[in-house]
Amino acid sequence: MLVLRGANTVFEAEYKHFFVKYDEPSYIKNLKLEILAHIASPNNIQEIVNELSEYVTDVNAEIAKKSIRCFGTIIIRLPKTSKTVASQLRNFLSLRISYVTTETVIVLKDILRKYRSFIDDFIPFFTKISLDQITEVEGKCAYVWILGEFGELIEEAPYILEKMIEE
Repeated sequence: MLVLRGANTVFEAEYKHFFVKYDEPSYIKNLKLEILAHIASPNNIQEIVNELSEYVTDVNAEIAKKSIRCFGTIIIRLPKTSKTVASQLRNFLSLRISYVTTETVIVLKDILRKYRSFIDDFIPFFTKISLDQITEVEGKCAYVWILGEFGELIEEAPYILEKMIEE
């Protein structure tokens, strides 16, 4: 794919062509989401973030998860756009939809591995996440990693981990 090989600036201005249409097959939607994540730039970040946010509550959970993963790709590629992307990720944690919360925690783990300073933006949200909202094993592992790695900053971390151990 040209976008992955460094030709992303060629398509930067044409990003709207990669917005997903409701009647497209899932494999096309997945490809378009991936392309959007790779052609995002400081010039078009707000529009792409808004578009990707629309898919988070999609009927198809796989499309929703993919769009959340795209936020992770964008923030790792373009750390200068982190405020815009982090704001949306915080909104996703507030939705209280289990697969959205799970995928957001997984993406946050990847982001925090590279940019540890982003933890300050998410500390209040980690104490509000209910363990019932994280349904997949990978999400629980990511949550445990975050709590273990940043436990000194998250006051409730020992109690959350204790509850997880009991279950």
